[in-house]
Amino acid sequence: MRLEEIKAMLTHEAELMTEFGEREQDLQDAVLRRDWPAVDALVMTMEEQSRRFARLDERRHELVVAAKVDLGLRAEASFGELVDHVPEPDRRDLIAGFRTLQVSVLKVKSVTRGIDTYVRGSLRAAQDVLGEVFPERKGTLYSRKGRRTHADGRAMVVDRHL
Repeated sequence: MRLEEIKAMLTHEAELMTEFGEREQDLQDAVLRRDWPAVDALVMTMEEQSRRFARLDERRHELVVAAKVDLGLRAEASFGELVDHVPEPDRRDLIAGFRTLQVSVLKVKSVTRGIDTYVRGSLRAAQDVLGEVFPERKGTLYSRKGRRTHADGRAMVVDRHL
């Protein structure tokens, strides 16, 4: 029956998401070590894992829609409505599988946020340092007549009376 396939799909997706999370931890370590070749290799691996996960998720969605229709529900009905209409043992298994998948997704999101925060902070710090080292490239500049000019890296004369 479709419910068995859905349960298997949920389990498989959770496993794949856990693997993705492990690769993401490796990615975080490579970023912290500034090992850019490792980052590139990990990103390629993770892109393939992401494509596999998307295919699995699409298949699970198709199975869930078909199961809803089999049970006389609307195709747009929520997953919770489907769960409410299945026998108790299947209900427990579906809920457990769905929760396992949710937890694995939350773990991946947490690592993703950590990487994002680190990278954004590093970029902001680098921009701040470069802004101090090269102030002529920082923000809007004004000509002697008070007109806006773009920062183009040309030499600026600050004091003509040295």
